Amino acid sequence: MVTDPAQPAKCLSYAGILAVAANTMNGPAFTTLPGVAADAGLGLYVILIAISVAMASFVCRRMVYAMWSSLDSNDGGGDIDAEKEGYHAVENAESGLALQSLAFASSDSKVGDEVVDEIIPIATDAKEAAAQLHHREGDHHEDERLISPITSPPQNQQPLLEKTSIVGQSLEAYGSSGGYYAALAMVASALCLALAQMMLCAGVVDEMFVALGGKSCAIGWPTSDDASWIHCSTHASMKPFMGTGAPTSLLSIGWFVAASASVAMGTVDLDDMIGLQYFLFGCLACSAVRFSYVLNNMANALSENDDYGDSTAGRMLAEEEVGSSEGSLVEWFVGPNPFQTVGPIMFNFAFIVTSPSSVCLAKKETIAYKALGMACVAMGTMYAMVGLTGASVSNAVKNGMYEGETDSNLLSLIMMSGGEDGASMLDLCIIALFGFSTVASIPVYCLLAKETLITDAGVAPLPAFLLSNVLPWVIVALTYNAAFFDAFVNWSGLLILGYTNFSMPLLLDLKLKTVRAARAMGENMVSSDDGSTTKTTKSIMVLVTASITSVIVISIANSLTLAAAAFLLTAFMVAGVKV
Repeated sequence: MVTDPAQPAKCLSYAGILAVAANTMNGPAFTTLPGVAADAGLGLYVILIAISVAMASFVCRRMVYAMWSSLDSNDGGGDIDAEKEGYHAVENAESGLALQSLAFASSDSKVGDEVVDEIIPIATDAKEAAAQLHHREGDHHEDERLISPITSPPQNQQPLLEKTSIVGQSLEAYGSSGGYYAALAMVASALCLALAQMMLCAGVVDEMFVALGGKSCAIGWPTSDDASWIHCSTHASMKPFMGTGAPTSLLSIGWFVAASASVAMGTVDLDDMIGLQYFLFGCLACSAVRFSYVLNNMANALSENDDYGDSTAGRMLAEEEVGSSEGSLVEWFVGPNPFQTVGPIMFNFAFIVTSPSSVCLAKKETIAYKALGMACVAMGTMYAMVGLTGASVSNAVKNGMYEGETDSNLLSLIMMSGGEDGASMLDLCIIALFGFSTVASIPVYCLLAKETLITDAGVAPLPAFLLSNVLPWVIVALTYNAAFFDAFVNWSGLLILGYTNFSMPLLLDLKLKTVRAARAMGENMVSSDDGSTTKTTKSIMVLVTASITSVIVISIANSLTLAAAAFLLTAFMVAGVKV
């Protein structure tokens, strides 16, 4: 996003940034939360949600700081002459404000013809230089941001996306090689997020067609000589064509509807579709509240040991066939599989790499990081509601208490809420709203990939749009009925999203402090420690990176011992990294 100096700057409000961020967190993992809560245990589930909210909010805070501090570092990260002996303000061409160049006098208190209040002496060593560099962060409560001691940037300036995105920060911090690897990581992250969300969205739409019309159909290559090109399914699930004999590659009704909406939204800028983002966030919030209400009624029916034939209890085996309702009980604190739940909960907040496109449209830094933090709180609340109310119902399905039901996915649980008659019309409409809300995040993922391709790979706008908005839908169509697709998305997300979303922004924040301090002081290198914030950032980076590694290890080896060893080894290695 390059700002035209002749045009007024586009801005997103607090509510706009919050809505976009929250919609981006509405991913496929949302529908797995009842099962995750049952595996974790109710108490541990809430604790993990709270920790993830705090962690994601802190990472967002540091990323926003790194973006906006570029305004104090030569307008987004340009070079500064290392031989200059004082501080110099630079002309800001984009805002049209020419700032008068200032230089320190060597023996008096004048700069040019103007008298200044204070002369800050040139530091004699790196430690003294670091002590003299102060930070402007939000309302000046923290000593974090490197700025000129004489002048601050205009209040209406915004960071440039191409210079302050994760790739732009990597270029500034580590040069062209760092930018290259960061660009690969960003495109891979966007592709993982987009593919998973696209598959979810298409599946929800097909499920709605089955629930409302009795079936959903798709076009696919005939699997035999006498087979048809048209394949239909009457199974209302997230994988409606699985087990029907349909081929792997399908163009379903749900695919056409979801792809059309997504590509259409991808043709407009983020700020131009903010009204739609508000509406879709409202759909998400209403869906979460209604789902929690329905699941709570189903859980109450289970605990009361009713005949389970009414509209809220769902389709349940008779008590004499099951023995008791204990199969639905969930541990209050630690569940049967606590370590397998850390990854799914953490990656529900894997939206951070997509947020620079909205952050750079904020009027002020405080608006950006407070909106992102509140988005984490809002989604954490929804995650807790759905998980806690649906845990016992998910457990009941896993333990065979619902006749013929094996899918503990959130939407499948809601579909069971009406017993033999199926979900009520209201709940079907709510599921439709939820499915519609899942479309909101896809353009944001595609925007990340498109901007990276245009800015960092030099791809023309039209090919970049096709590669980022159209090609992923083609991949979804080719693998729509594939059994391996979910495993591919889960593992690619596990190996890529954790580090890029949580570790990389913190590493860049630490590195850019040193780089910008060195450039501001006209030295080749300044090794500084500016207090508690830097120490906290480093500690959290070590903890987060080690946790992600241990989650990967336990997912592969299913060994707590190996996971603990991986945690300690990673923590030791990351703690030794110098920035």
